[in-house]
Amino acid sequence: MQQSLILEFSIVLVILIGLFIFLWKKKLFSKIRKKSSLPSKESELNTKQSTKLIHKTSSEEKSKVILKIFLSYRRDDSSDITGRIYDRLVQHFGDGNIFKDVDSIPLGADFRDHLDSAVSKCHFFLAIVGPDWLYARDDDSTSYLNNPSDFVRIELESALKRDIPVIPILVRKATMPLGNTLPESLKPFIYRNGISIRPDPDFHNDMDRLMRAIEHHLPKNNL
Repeated sequence: MQQSLILEFSIVLVILIGLFIFLWKKKLFSKIRKKSSLPSKESELNTKQSTKLIHKTSSEEKSKVILKIFLSYRRDDSSDITGRIYDRLVQHFGDGNIFKDVDSIPLGADFRDHLDSAVSKCHFFLAIVGPDWLYARDDDSTSYLNNPSDFVRIELESALKRDIPVIPILVRKATMPLGNTLPESLKPFIYRNGISIRPDPDFHNDMDRLMRAIEHHLPKNNL
């Protein structure tokens, strides 16, 4: 009788021990699984760094696009709206792809050659034409465009002699000049198809049209 009780007690004890071990292992496995599902600080750091790298790469890729745009404008005529146009182009195509102001011309250098060289590096030439672009005059009442040394004239002449798109950008309700109002070297300009960039609320829609037109000229692998 005593041996039977001992045997039953032993069986119950073994069952309890087995149950305890089973529950202990289950609890331990649950902790391990929960811990492995949580990202470590190192993993989070790597993820953040990867995200930053992606954004940085995306930003750098804009400046690697094979595209250079030259903005020609007359400061007294359209400097403020040209600044807005420049900002939108930079935002879309990247800072390194847009030329708005030619760097300081070195002392002793021929400024005509310097301007011509700057234009020669560009794939698109945007001529910002405001209401005073044609009629701006110097102190002697001579039209700037009739002066062969005028920077805007030199830039436009340089662009017209090259096989690149020359796009008139009409601002402040300006219209295209007539052929008889331009020097002979600039007359081909009147045949270039242009676009009006209007003030708000139409500014951004007009800029979108301009940028789509520029992208149309680019190879697909550059977009």
